[in-house]
Amino acid sequence: MSERMSATRKAGIAATAVLLGGTLVAGGLVGQAAAAHSLEPQASAALQQAGITGVDVSFKGREAYLTGQGMTPDQLAQAKQVVEAVHGVRWAVISGDNSNNATASASPSSLASSAAPTSPPPSVTPSTASSSSSPSSTVSTGTPTPTGNGATPTGTPSTSTTPTGTPSTGTPSTSTTPTTSQTSTSTSSALSKAEIAKIENTVIQFDSGAYSLNAAAKQKLDTIIGLLAKSTNKITIRGYVSSPHPAARQTQDSKQRAQAVADYLISKGISASRITVKGMGTADPIASNSTRAGRTANQRATMTIS
Repeated sequence: MSERMSATRKAGIAATAVLLGGTLVAGGLVGQAAAAHSLEPQASAALQQAGITGVDVSFKGREAYLTGQGMTPDQLAQAKQVVEAVHGVRWAVISGDNSNNATASASPSSLASSAAPTSPPPSVTPSTASSSSSPSSTVSTGTPTPTGNGATPTGTPSTSTTPTGTPSTGTPSTSTTPTTSQTSTSTSSALSKAEIAKIENTVIQFDSGAYSLNAAAKQKLDTIIGLLAKSTNKITIRGYVSSPHPAARQTQDSKQRAQAVADYLISKGISASRITVKGMGTADPIASNSTRAGRTANQRATMTIS
């Protein structure tokens, strides 16, 4: 009797385990499908806003897979950056291509432009220094004067160190002038096209009714602070709200979102004189306002470099 009850309990435990396992697997699949359904329109909208066409995006959970026939590696790499900037995307993969090679192909131009300002100064100094040796003529005019004593003329040239000192003090003054002008122009570095694209494709999302930055938005901005700090380009920040929104508050509320981004950049050392803030209301939607996911995508702030 006891053996029969023990066998029944074991069978019940095994059946319960199978049911729990199936529930967990089903729940995971449903969660992945929901994430893909939410992120796919946001990624497509971000690509459209960036002016990138011909790229198809599909999702498995929070992982994006990009395909684009006829697209160059640079274009695919830019599309990958845009999709990875969408809030909630874990990472993006370029299907049928090596994303690392595509990303790396955008870097040589920026490396060449950033290395250029350091080469001119060394070539300026030697040419002025070699020409400054010519003031030896001052030795022949100044020293032969005391010819009355026989020993004086021979001793005077050897002790007259003034000509040597004169060119040495004169040389630095001529050579330092171009050096300082070179360094003053190299304090700010021009942004490459890829760097400008990265900044302008950074979209800051806001929750419904929120007008301050959350942790994810600050983390996004931190990835471009270095690029903004190394240049003196003007930055225009535009804020948006989704529809429907009270007409009397559309401009004010959207501008408040843009100002939240501006305040964070200023707190990180970006000059306020470079920043212009605009409230765009419900203009330029990047997704349909008829769905919750679309309204979330439209509640945003963007940046333009000029």
